Amino acid sequence: MSGSDKKDFKKRKGRVWVSLILSLLLAFFIWLVHNLSNEYSAFLRFQVKAVTNITGHQPEAVADEILLVRGRATGFYILRNNRSGSVPLITLEVPPELFTPDKELPDRFCLTANNLKDKLSAALSGEIAVDFIETSILTFTFSGQSHRKVPINPLISVVYKKQYTKVGDIVISPDSVLVYGNTEDIANIRSINTLPVNLTNVGKSIQGVTRLETIRDVRIDCEEVRYFIRVDRYVEVSGQMSVKVNNLPSGYSIVLIPSKVKFTARIPFTAKNDNIFDEISLNMDYNLFINQRSSKVIPTLERGDADIYSYSLDPPMIEAVITQER
Repeated sequence: MSGSDKKDFKKRKGRVWVSLILSLLLAFFIWLVHNLSNEYSAFLRFQVKAVTNITGHQPEAVADEILLVRGRATGFYILRNNRSGSVPLITLEVPPELFTPDKELPDRFCLTANNLKDKLSAALSGEIAVDFIETSILTFTFSGQSHRKVPINPLISVVYKKQYTKVGDIVISPDSVLVYGNTEDIANIRSINTLPVNLTNVGKSIQGVTRLETIRDVRIDCEEVRYFIRVDRYVEVSGQMSVKVNNLPSGYSIVLIPSKVKFTARIPFTAKNDNIFDEISLNMDYNLFINQRSSKVIPTLERGDADIYSYSLDPPMIEAVITQER
């Protein structure tokens, strides 16, 4: 065999070895991917961050313990979960009623880990199937936070159809919220507004949901509220009415200017309006009047059994002059 033939043979032999090694590596890679794609049962570790709404406390905390779970997952996920020095963090929303306060430490709360199984399964859906939870109890420290309760102010504007009106007040649920933050940030908060709601051509009772306005550096314990507005058709009635003076002592008389006012009321469309003025009266109380500085009085309405949605007086105030009889 000539020298050139020997060189060609060595080159071919070298290429064969390279091809063999590459084929073995490719086969090993395919075998590895195939096996790591299969599911296996294993213990998996997690750090749990709980998000909740415990009155008077911060909304988030990380458990002191590592959550140990037995479950089925792919080999890829198991390798990733069990990397040394790395425990994945999982965030779960947990209802506050699942926490038990520590009797000795006011900011410390305990949670039975098994109560998290459904939430954990939902959060890890498609990655692992949770068989059981090995850890029994998780403990969290939710630091205390300044808070106060304030009412909700509904910013709801309604334009009604002709001869339709609101019946009673707008009902808001919840009607108040807890606000959290630094003491100086929440000290001057008197109420929380809803986002503006504009309704037009309303001819029936209506309900809906609206969000609350946000305030910088302040946390509110809910994000939205439900509202309900009762609406009904009305008819308007009006007439002249005298004002009755209650608790007027003997020996005194009172002059009202004017002696009568125009009373206009909105009542249900289906109500009988022929006897409404027999059921109602306008009054003023002598004892209240003598303790006020002004001689002006706003008469109060005694409704009796009359169903009245709203009313107005013309004039809205009258003047009272007391005289002593001789």
